[in-house]
Amino acid sequence: MNLDKLKKWKILSIFALFGLSAIIHSLYKWFPNTLTAIFFPVNESIWEHNKMILFAFFIWTFIEYFRFKDKKVIINNLISAIFCSIIVMLIFSPVFFLILKTNDNVIVTLIIYFICLCITQYISYLLYKDYSLDDLTKSSVVLWIIIFIINTILSFYPPHLKIFYDYNKEGYGIIN
Repeated sequence: MNLDKLKKWKILSIFALFGLSAIIHSLYKWFPNTLTAIFFPVNESIWEHNKMILFAFFIWTFIEYFRFKDKKVIINNLISAIFCSIIVMLIFSPVFFLILKTNDNVIVTLIIYFICLCITQYISYLLYKDYSLDDLTKSSVVLWIIIFIINTILSFYPPHLKIFYDYNKEGYGIIN
């Protein structure tokens, strides 16, 4: 695989993930029910945005798979590289939001999210080039499922901690 093409793809990925996230962010608001509560953010808490990240990356993984399915080196690292990117995103994003306390400022929130996407796609690019990630693929899938289940459970039964609190609606979890 040509590394210049891969770099261009990862740059495109930043914008595609940003757009996917914007759509995913609002799906529960548009269709409020138990099924959408499982997959999409149910409020504006920092924690709920993790589901937006997980699902956007999940969709993008399929897109990348079909884009590169004939390139064995890329496919061998695809899931592991994206999983590592998700872990970085799930750590950096809440930390930046908590440190900067950006609950009120949408512009700053979007800039932070965009920067986090840039960081994760750079990490993904570096990991795609590593040809030794085959062993991580199965464990990455299992861990991805575990993280998704934990996020879903915590949407329905959130602990009363700052990261789970929706300051806009002044509550936790699914707020009617």
